[in-house]
Amino acid sequence: MWIQRHSGSALALGAGAVFPFGFAPFSVWVLPLFSLAALFFLTIKRPNFWLGWWFGLGQFGVGVSWVYVSMTVHGGASVPLAMLLTGLFAGGLAVFPGLLTLGFARWRHHWPRPIGQVMLWTALWTSLEALRSWLFTGFPWLLAGHSALDSPWAGWLPWFGAYGVGALMAMTAALGILGLLQRRWLPIALGLLLSGLSLPPASTQPGTAITVALWQPMIVQAEKWTTQARPQIVADHLRLGLPTDVSLIVWPETALPMTENEASTLLAGISDTLDAHQQGLLTGILGQSDGRYTNRFIGIGGASGTYDKSRLVPFGEYVPLEHLLRGLIAFFDLPMSVIIPGPAQDLFQFQGIQLAPLICYEIAYSGLARSLSRDAQVLVTISNDTWFGASFGPDQHLEIARIRAAELGKPVIRATNDGLTASIDATGAVVDQLPRFTQAILTTTTVPHTGETFYGRAGEAPLVILLVVLLTLTRRISGRKQIDSD
Repeated sequence: MWIQRHSGSALALGAGAVFPFGFAPFSVWVLPLFSLAALFFLTIKRPNFWLGWWFGLGQFGVGVSWVYVSMTVHGGASVPLAMLLTGLFAGGLAVFPGLLTLGFARWRHHWPRPIGQVMLWTALWTSLEALRSWLFTGFPWLLAGHSALDSPWAGWLPWFGAYGVGALMAMTAALGILGLLQRRWLPIALGLLLSGLSLPPASTQPGTAITVALWQPMIVQAEKWTTQARPQIVADHLRLGLPTDVSLIVWPETALPMTENEASTLLAGISDTLDAHQQGLLTGILGQSDGRYTNRFIGIGGASGTYDKSRLVPFGEYVPLEHLLRGLIAFFDLPMSVIIPGPAQDLFQFQGIQLAPLICYEIAYSGLARSLSRDAQVLVTISNDTWFGASFGPDQHLEIARIRAAELGKPVIRATNDGLTASIDATGAVVDQLPRFTQAILTTTTVPHTGETFYGRAGEAPLVILLVVLLTLTRRISGRKQIDSD
């Protein structure tokens, strides 16, 4: 009896745990589809909040387990405490799929016909992915559409973005279960048609390629902000990080462990060197605003512009409820957790090219990337994924950068401290990449693209309209059938 009562929760937990293996570095794109299909099947059989919550616990417990690495390696938390906090984090995120199954249970009677329940399921999945990406600054990670790069749905990315692709995946999974339960091939065929439909390419136009050097300095995080390590870090940047055979050089997030004011003399000297070679440099550094620090991205030499990070990472760059948590454990006192959003929001200018800057976690926000990239020809993102250790967090981070390129039809260049540094073309394919944990320069080319994809112009609005229309139509059909039967 106990096994019967809890078998649904166990199956949901297992289905959720399978879901992350569709993402980098595993990239078995069919697994999220099976995972969603299993959740839909369980939901229509016995929908309740805890069913979705157990699915989410598996999904995020496995998928964002790299949070544990940040806490133990860089935050000084004990293993039991890190496991507890990671579990609480995953359990909090699991509330969103829990709300999906709860909402389905509450509203399914409005869509009694099977096709209506498929539409309700799809709308709820998509809405709750969007809500998770926005609420409390948002956590747009492990979205279903992020697994679509090498899947049949990849062609939809420049048209409806990651949320739209996630909706297609949820709909395809549900249609497959519907067809199997009804022993009909039409729903399955419709799902396969949606998956494999060939679409025209993104409507952006390539320009003239430029040569780029992406510097991966491989600085040990524990030493980065010590005064003893600073001279060697600066020397390595000057000796190895300024090649003269490229047009544009990119250094990673907070590449120099000092504020922009402290580095003013050093930066002026670097700028003179760059001007002599007709080069530009984009680098991360600490800015200062109203006595607080900003996570800043600046251009010097032939490159110009200043950008302050606006989407900050909770606990990594600021501490929520700081007066309660600061000093409680070492994890809440990480060196970079005193950052504020800054006022500077420039696009970078270099040799007539405009580049859209995104710092670290910001690449995960599709709306922010879309708004910054409208007038830009290249997206440039810098990061310090050292916090992830040897986990698969950096692989997921790079995958998200590839999604932004595919959605917007524009190349992305990405410089990180210890990997994965990469050049990504306008289709989302990786052109060149450095291995992790190596100090090296990646010399590559990038092709600026002008124009916008359909998604770049319209964003999520067409997806929202389409879901509302489908929900309305299927509810009306259900209502008519109910009247006819009466």
